[in-house]
Amino acid sequence: MKNISRLAKELYNAFKNKDYRHAYADEFLNLSIATQIKVLREQRNWTQKELADRVIMEQPRISVMENVSYSSWSINTLRKLAKAFDLRLRVSFESFGSCVNDIEQFSRETLVRPSFENDPVFAEEEEETTVMALAEANRDLTRSNEMPTIDLAPKEAMPSAARQTNPYWSKPYEAAFRKAGPSHMVN
Repeated sequence: MKNISRLAKELYNAFKNKDYRHAYADEFLNLSIATQIKVLREQRNWTQKELADRVIMEQPRISVMENVSYSSWSINTLRKLAKAFDLRLRVSFESFGSCVNDIEQFSRETLVRPSFENDPVFAEEEEETTVMALAEANRDLTRSNEMPTIDLAPKEAMPSAARQTNPYWSKPYEAAFRKAGPSHMVN
C-alpha cells in the first residue's frame, strides 16, 4: 500500500467489515447521484423548475432528489433525468476497490458531462470519420454482394429495440456498423 492517501488507508481498514462497506457504498451512491443531478442542472443553467418541466414532474421532487440523504432512486426516474440532460444512464456492479478511487476523485469537475450536442466524440470531425467508415463498409459489402448499399439515414446508432421496427436497419447494415469499429456500435 505505497503512496495511498490517508482516506484510502482508513477505508481499506473500515471496508474489512461487510456491513460497514455496504452502508458506506450506499451512502456514497446516494450522495453522488444527488450531487450529479444538481451539478448537471447547474451546468446547463437550469432552475429546478426547468428540470422538473423537462422530466414532467413537480419542482419539489427535483429538490428532494438533489438532497444527498435521498435514497429511493428508481431506474425509470434516472432514465428520465438522463434523457432530459441528453445523456445515457449507466448502471453497473463494481468492486469496493473502485469505490475508494471514486470517493477520492469525487468533485464537481468529475460529475460534469456534456450533452450530446456538446459531446466532443460527436463533433463534426468525428461525424465525417463515421460516415467515411460506413461508406468504406458499404463498398466492402457491395464487393461481397451481401447488400449493394447502406442507407446512411440519421438512424445509424439505433438501440436494438428500435432496430426491430426500423425499416432502415438490416443485418448487413449492422455488419457494416460493426466493421466501422466499437466506437460506432450500440447494443
